[in-house]
Amino acid sequence: MFIPYKKNKGYKIPVIFEFGQQNTRVGYAGTDGPEVVLPSDLLMDSEGNMKFIEQNSTYQPIGFDVKNILQGGQIVDFDIWKEYVEHILNNVLYQERHFPFFFVENGNVKKETRNKIIEMLFEEIDVSSVFFHRNTMLAQYIVGKDNVLVVDCGASHTTITPVLDGNVIEKGILKGEIGGEYITNKLYEIWKQQGLAFSRFKNYSQLSPSLQMYGDLEIVREIKHQCVKLYDQPIENLKFNPTVDNQAYELPDQTKLLISEEMYKYPEFLFEPTEYFEGLDKALETSLEKIDSDYRKELVQNVILIGGASCTVNMVERFQRTINNLKIFGLSSRSKVQTLPKFFDRQHASWLGASIVASSQIYDQWTLNKSDYDEHGSSLIEKKMFY
Repeated sequence: MFIPYKKNKGYKIPVIFEFGQQNTRVGYAGTDGPEVVLPSDLLMDSEGNMKFIEQNSTYQPIGFDVKNILQGGQIVDFDIWKEYVEHILNNVLYQERHFPFFFVENGNVKKETRNKIIEMLFEEIDVSSVFFHRNTMLAQYIVGKDNVLVVDCGASHTTITPVLDGNVIEKGILKGEIGGEYITNKLYEIWKQQGLAFSRFKNYSQLSPSLQMYGDLEIVREIKHQCVKLYDQPIENLKFNPTVDNQAYELPDQTKLLISEEMYKYPEFLFEPTEYFEGLDKALETSLEKIDSDYRKELVQNVILIGGASCTVNMVERFQRTINNLKIFGLSSRSKVQTLPKFFDRQHASWLGASIVASSQIYDQWTLNKSDYDEHGSSLIEKKMFY
């Protein structure tokens, strides 16, 4: 990628924000990755005082609860959201004001929420322009194709989005409330029942239950990333020998956790029907059923797999095998799952796509600038936004 050339003396590089349920990614257009990846959680006490989580600290403040800046993917408390954004700008990026703001939208944002965000950005945070772009569409810019079927296995959701000629086909979108955090919580549930202690916080007993759980889940995520993997086929007939098929992990209290069948069992939720999701294979087929038959062949040949949960070991191979075993309108033999070779790029694929878009020489023509806002209001963004 490249840093955009300065078009005039006062040109400023766009700052890209992507707010996720677990993490928020922030950085500059034209770069190969976000400058910072921060928890989307804050700490708040009973009087409304806020603190930001110190990720590397082994001690946490007493009397504070964990609060996420999003609820169901939506910003609901704009004062908290504004303070969170200003903290990043002032204390992390040291960003001067009156800069272009690129908002990576998760697809759940309501029109009134979007208008409120724009109002706060111009009138309180002091940006020079804003631009909104749906997250799942952004992966197409990385692979350089207009017709793709994007499968985004994120922290809280898995979303399948067909994109034709650069436009999202709304009727083909499928979304399930299952992702990497579903696996994390399942692992935490069974290990907690065994009486295991996870937290790295030395003042654990003095912390609120929500902050204790926050620390616990951080450790469980680390175990998941190191040890959990997918088998190359469904595991219902697979026999485990716990003395051989296992991995050991040392917990903060030096207890040895022996991980056996669960390292294969819980990622299977991504492929199995549950009350939250019909499974990746069935969801893919359902999405394609809603697309005009003339486009199905090209889409099934350009399945793009992204998101944090896509980094599960053997995920790409298992997904490809699963699609090949389906009889998707006679097209399964031609299917091809594509992804990005680096785990980092898969995790941040939407942000990287935004970096490419915001580097365009005609990016300024797409944005809503301050004079547009003053004359027409925030609703003008609906005509400029990329869906």
